[in-house]
Amino acid sequence: MVSIYKNENASIKIKKFETLFKEKLFSFLLNFDVNELNILFYLEDSITNHNFKEKLDSLITEGNIQIYLLENNQELLGLYFLNKKIITEPYISFIIKKSERNKGYGKLGLFLLIQELSNLYPNIPQYYFKTNKNNIFANLIILGNNAEIFKENDKEIIYQISKGNTTWIHRIEKDDIQRVLKITNDAKNLLKKNGSLQWQQGYPNEETFLTDIKNKVLYGIYQNNELMAYGAYILGKDINYIEIDGKWDIPANEKDLAIHRVAVDGNCHGKKYGEKILKYGIEYAKKLGCISVKVDTHEKNKAMQKCINNSGFVYKGIVKILRDKFDNLRNAYEIVL
Repeated sequence: MVSIYKNENASIKIKKFETLFKEKLFSFLLNFDVNELNILFYLEDSITNHNFKEKLDSLITEGNIQIYLLENNQELLGLYFLNKKIITEPYISFIIKKSERNKGYGKLGLFLLIQELSNLYPNIPQYYFKTNKNNIFANLIILGNNAEIFKENDKEIIYQISKGNTTWIHRIEKDDIQRVLKITNDAKNLLKKNGSLQWQQGYPNEETFLTDIKNKVLYGIYQNNELMAYGAYILGKDINYIEIDGKWDIPANEKDLAIHRVAVDGNCHGKKYGEKILKYGIEYAKKLGCISVKVDTHEKNKAMQKCINNSGFVYKGIVKILRDKFDNLRNAYEIVL
């Protein structure tokens, strides 16, 4: 995964569509269901199995749709569509080759595209995305690029991403361990200053995070390629959550996702990075087929409590952290998916 997220040798690129790519484009799209293609052009008339070449051709000719190709060493991995028909709210949609999904290409491609569009259209302040709430794949890609919710209803979400966005979420690799430990030590000092014994009894330490990285569960927010916040997404039944002074909506079980070890760089407080880690974790849990997301924090950790409440979690009672000998009670929260 390092080669994808770090984009070593810049092999992964975004290219603007040119007519010489037309047959390559059609060949790529023929592998997708027509209903999936219609999601890309929701501001236009419906595409059918019989008219999609003609329809796509007319959209390109009219200039309302701009197409960008995501390639890795010239292999076509995905397409991004910029719909400028409504110039005040330019919409982006995308489709990734099915065999290459869940590898990070879609998220990196969108990150590169926003950079490209910011250079091409410096006067456009933000870009929009419309997704079905059940489209977990799309929501993870968009949320992973520092998106904010613009509008939503029971079925759909419209996100917006500011031009020139340099912030995104991806899995943390071993080469960032020192940065993880720096953020952790600063967080420990802040907790101690606030009179809390949370994270003051040897946990979490380097071994904790190296295990997270090995298990591929530690995710971080990167700003200009520097790690600024992190959180661990742990699948399964958490022994600390089996007993609770209160009541879970769904008792601790193997289809839980627990979000642990959340910390934010001291220079990034107020940027809602903690909330972004939690909200991304909720979508990640949906991808894994979880039925509940759980999280806990110390009663004196007011900043984390605010992040948890703002992310939609509901207070459920008090749990006991078994590894801690002292001050081991935590406020517990849950979201049912």
